Amino acid sequence: MKIQFVVALLCLVIFLHSEGKHQDNGHYKTKAKGHNHENYKSKGHPPKKCEAPCKTLPTTCPVGYSKLTNQRISPNCYLFGGDRIVKWYAALERCISTPGAYLWIPETIEEAEAIRDKFNIVDNDIDVFVGGNNLADNDTYVYAVTNDPFDFDNLPFGEIKDTPETVEGCMELEFNNEGIPNFGWDSDPCSSEEEAYICEFPIAPLC
Repeated sequence: MKIQFVVALLCLVIFLHSEGKHQDNGHYKTKAKGHNHENYKSKGHPPKKCEAPCKTLPTTCPVGYSKLTNQRISPNCYLFGGDRIVKWYAALERCISTPGAYLWIPETIEEAEAIRDKFNIVDNDIDVFVGGNNLADNDTYVYAVTNDPFDFDNLPFGEIKDTPETVEGCMELEFNNEGIPNFGWDSDPCSSEEEAYICEFPIAPLC
């Protein structure tokens, strides 16, 4: 009699354990089906491409910097040295004195035109230092701080004005308001030539 009771009790325990496990599994599957990823996907809102940079880049300009009127051309902040004419090294030092900033990296003609309008650069022939230089390698130009390549054979816009310097060459962009094309690239000695300059500060894109 005792043996039968023990067997019956054991069967009951096994049955209850099995039933509880089945319910737990069923609950887990139901929860997984309604996971946030599925809900997010079903609503038709894929993650924004600019989500990561928006989280890692600043959203406001440093003191002295300002945004373009049309921020869809570029969301970044800029500082124009104005009438202050300096050597390339001094221009670079001025820019990097603001953490995260660097000498301008012009990417499109729309950006250059927007900067010309923003800072009212109206002189018929004005040059501004940009970050391009060959200080690390006489045969290769890169942008200071970012080390992005500058390719004379694949300009973003404008034209090369003179043969690139093979020793200590630093890039300047010529604003020619009356000429065609309006912009020309020129490489001059970094430690002797004096020009205006533009600093750039990267900022989070519009999301």
